[in-house]
Amino acid sequence: MIGKQTKGRGFRGALDYVLNPEKGILIGGNMDGKTPRELGKEFAESRMLNPDLQRPVYHVSLSLSPGEHADDFTWNEIADRYMQRMGFESSQYVVARHTDRDHEHIHIVASRIGLDGKTVSDSNDYYRSEQLIREIEKEFGLERVLSSHERDIEDQKKALSAGELHKALETGTPNVKMVLQNHIDVAATYNVTMTDFVKHLERQGVQVIPNMADNGRVSGLSYRIDGQNTVKGSKLGKAYTFNGLQKRGISYNLDRDRAAFALARAKAGVKLAVTKEPEKAPQPTPSHGIQQTVSQIQKAVVRDAAPTRGSGVRVRIHNQELDR
Repeated sequence: MIGKQTKGRGFRGALDYVLNPEKGILIGGNMDGKTPRELGKEFAESRMLNPDLQRPVYHVSLSLSPGEHADDFTWNEIADRYMQRMGFESSQYVVARHTDRDHEHIHIVASRIGLDGKTVSDSNDYYRSEQLIREIEKEFGLERVLSSHERDIEDQKKALSAGELHKALETGTPNVKMVLQNHIDVAATYNVTMTDFVKHLERQGVQVIPNMADNGRVSGLSYRIDGQNTVKGSKLGKAYTFNGLQKRGISYNLDRDRAAFALARAKAGVKLAVTKEPEKAPQPTPSHGIQQTVSQIQKAVVRDAAPTRGSGVRVRIHNQELDR
């Protein structure tokens, strides 16, 4: 099953689309209205509970693979389970079933503002949605379909060279790149923070070696398996680099993850790169004219070698004498 979610400003536009008679019909939800106009008025009531929220509309579509079928009762069970686990247990929502494509799918329009006045968190919602869909597939016996995000990851994997493939076939030993890609894919699926990601891979015998400065700035990642083979993330593909992992939903927070990254480098026997302070620009040498002026001023000030009364020193500047 594939899930696609968006957030919007206006309920009426989303309702007009999902309840278009040429596309499908309303099959469920927890609201009384039947038409876009009636439902729009109901959604307006919850919107007033938090009028400052810029994007109160949550719209998600859930699609089966071609050839799969679910009746309205099953679709409503799926929709209800999805909304509950995504945090919309106190929110209004409607479910529409569409039949305008070669694969069965539903659309859910919901309010991100619960009837208790609280806003449903969208923290890591794409990652949480993917995880939840995997659970629903198992619970309802549905075929797993790669999401567009997962297909992008497959496209970003670096394939084995002819030599690497020949060696793997000849020795019967899996290539290090393939083994690392598989381990990282699993770790990226089940972890949200870089700290958890590092710990998960360590349990699988894979060390993460961040290219990290002492100020916490990370410019790349390498991986070492079984304490021997070290491979840069870029050699595995864009999806395995530091930036690529963050796009897959693994977050890096300097205060939270810096210690884990520093420890990972220490375990790998790599010291932190020291960041250098910018060198100060050299002071310009005074020009000949300035030097000459300084020399004249120095000559104009003459100190008496002999001490005067008291503890001061008499100074003559040009023709005037001053006590200092």
